[in-house]
Amino acid sequence: MTAIHLHPSELALLFSFAKVTEIVGWGDAPFQPGADGTGDMAAWYADGTARLKAAGRLVEKADKTVTFVPSLTEATLALVDPALVMMAERKEGSEGLRRLTVHLSDDALVGLTRQADGMFELTRYANLTAAAAACAAFLGTAPLPVTAGLKLETDMNNLRVMQTLADSGQQETALARLIDLGAPEAEAASLLNAMTAPSASGMLSLLYCADNVARNAQAYRVMTHAESDTWITTALGSPQGPMVIERSSITALTGRIMVTVAARMQLAA
Repeated sequence: MTAIHLHPSELALLFSFAKVTEIVGWGDAPFQPGADGTGDMAAWYADGTARLKAAGRLVEKADKTVTFVPSLTEATLALVDPALVMMAERKEGSEGLRRLTVHLSDDALVGLTRQADGMFELTRYANLTAAAAACAAFLGTAPLPVTAGLKLETDMNNLRVMQTLADSGQQETALARLIDLGAPEAEAASLLNAMTAPSASGMLSLLYCADNVARNAQAYRVMTHAESDTWITTALGSPQGPMVIERSSITALTGRIMVTVAARMQLAA
């Protein structure tokens, strides 16, 4: 796994050569000049050009034409034309979000996340397992493996009711509902803690793409309590389908991603 840092103007220039402005999971706003996206594009591209040249990533050939180094070209093609995007969004504070996207193409797996200083970190992953594990870790998923994870099945309405009960302080009622679903009391208490007082939480979305547009998706809500107990919820079949709740970990979530993606991509082939 290798990583480099790029300024938004550098990415804007790269995307312009691919004749693309919007990136799945990001749109176009993060790569535009000015706070409102109405800055001088010519100056923006000039800034990107200067930065890429200074870093040795835009080189001049003998005939005076310029070209991007091959590794950057491959990474750009993955970003602008993915078959799959794994998007991990982790809550930060009361309103903020941190985002990591990993874009899979025929030749590359490329991660993209924005740093606090506004620069983007571009990461090449060796394989899908490494990329899936990176997304799981980014969400704060518990590192300890799950040997016999509990799995419960309910529906979206019941899940919302339990969340509302727990958030409003009616823990005993919410606990009773979870026990009715088949959860032992200790497991039910762990899940309620993850729902109401998570140390880390967020969403992991698997976006199946064509022509740089997400055509279908599978989403997992990921909740970790005290950095040791992780629970995930997901809908089966469709957002209106049965909801599955299960204990998880980095290893378990990585495995679930791998199985889901392998089955879906094979069906789509």
